[in-house]
Amino acid sequence: MADKEPREVAGLGRPETPLEKNDRVQKARRERRARQTTRNLVWSLLTSLGVVALLIVVVVRPDTNLVEDIDWRAVAQESAGSLPGEPLYPGLYDLWSSNRAEIVNEPGADIVWSIGLLGPENSYVAFDQGFGADATWVAGKVEQSPSSGSVELGYGVNTLEWIEYDRTAADEGANNAYVLVLEQEEFILVVAGTSKRAVAQITDDITFQLTAP
Repeated sequence: MADKEPREVAGLGRPETPLEKNDRVQKARRERRARQTTRNLVWSLLTSLGVVALLIVVVVRPDTNLVEDIDWRAVAQESAGSLPGEPLYPGLYDLWSSNRAEIVNEPGADIVWSIGLLGPENSYVAFDQGFGADATWVAGKVEQSPSSGSVELGYGVNTLEWIEYDRTAADEGANNAYVLVLEQEEFILVVAGTSKRAVAQITDDITFQLTAP
């Protein structure tokens, strides 16, 4: 049988030489590898973007509430039997929430009823009722700062004079930047927060409870 004649290659008009055939095969292989590499890169990129999108949805969903909302009123009622006196708590409107409501032990007080309150304009207020508390407990709450005077708070004729510790100039935005203290016979109240307005709202409500007939 006669050997098969080499086929003509388009563009050459003649059979290709062994060298030309080798060059053509190598070029085709390089192009195939390049296309495969490009597809792999695109697939890897799409996979990475998918993982990032999933993390964004799971971790930073805007409708996800990462802070547990505590019913401080219910906790106060449940804790009453464990305290030497009636626990006080503010009755606030729906824009306020709580991230904690608990009984704690702190230096300078026999026992402390404490609430953390989150309010409008990203405000935070800590309400502490220290049973058997003394001056050292208050000093710790205000970071040993001196009093800046006193303010009268409440509604109408139902007012009380609170001792003020205004630290907003030195520590603006801190959780205890503005503090009001009220000493009673059985306990001391400390209301500390990030803004005067938020703290005053809490103390107005508590003052009314203490003075209302």
